[in-house]
Amino acid sequence: MKHIILALFSLLFSYGIQAQTGEIESHDPSTIQKDGNYYWFFSTGYGIKATYSTDLVNWKVSPQTVFKKDSFPTWIKEYVPKFQGHFWAPDCIFMNGKYYLYYSCSSFGVTQSAIGLATNETLDPNSPTYNWTDLGMVVASKDRKDFNAIDPSILKDKQGKIWMTYGSFFGGIAAVELDSVSGKIKKGESIKKIAGGRESDWEASCLIQEGDYYYLFVNNGLCCKGLNSTYYIVYGRSKNPLGPFLDQTGKDLNAGGGTVIMRTEGKFQGPGHVGLLREKGKNIVSIHYYDAEDQGKSKINLVEMGFKKGWPYFKRKN
Repeated sequence: MKHIILALFSLLFSYGIQAQTGEIESHDPSTIQKDGNYYWFFSTGYGIKATYSTDLVNWKVSPQTVFKKDSFPTWIKEYVPKFQGHFWAPDCIFMNGKYYLYYSCSSFGVTQSAIGLATNETLDPNSPTYNWTDLGMVVASKDRKDFNAIDPSILKDKQGKIWMTYGSFFGGIAAVELDSVSGKIKKGESIKKIAGGRESDWEASCLIQEGDYYYLFVNNGLCCKGLNSTYYIVYGRSKNPLGPFLDQTGKDLNAGGGTVIMRTEGKFQGPGHVGLLREKGKNIVSIHYYDAEDQGKSKINLVEMGFKKGWPYFKRKN
């Protein structure tokens, strides 16, 4: 108990990154959002799993999922016939007075996938205004030449434009501008490849903006295999959200480039799925990892991100 109190005391005064106590099981955590006094993230699971905290240290799984575990929007079966209600890799952004939650519908090894969108005025299940409204399909994929419609990452840039990156293996990682009101693909905008392709192991992208650059973080390797997972995180940067994204050697991420920023280290096996929370002057990056000290269970971990000469680095605190 003493170490928890000390961690909370330090958090209140420094807003730094503390070790998570009783690390919570999670896979593909979304960008962390704050609603009132609570931090929330969403992750892979039946109905879409929601997890909350008051301090970014102690986390609890909400008994309330986004969709009821025994039901989901009917439109999904049209695009993903094999879907059984196990949603993947959501991402969440707050805009227009609402939380926009993007989620993935797919199954292992298939190219028929879809990204959907739901909105809510609050993330607090106890609020009288709590109600997820599903807005249907954002993008779908059919064959191996497509950008696989999973793993959405949403960015609102300094110019107020909304961008989505997504994709996994198959056609690679894609980027497209979204309409800032509807949250769907903006009329007249085309989808562009920004990394990977040719069925290579690129997935779980995350686009952020810092200074004059957009930075694209992507996972290489294999996920979802516990202690046999080989995930590691690479990145590139560009002055355009549609690329080209180049690594520190100048190699395009469309041509196999990518500067490695995090690999397996100690118990943190196969780190992946970057999300960014900017809090009190800190860049707090959320990832998941497979715990080598706990049978390879997937858990969330927070690390701090800094920049040196225009290039990012991650610093783990635990």
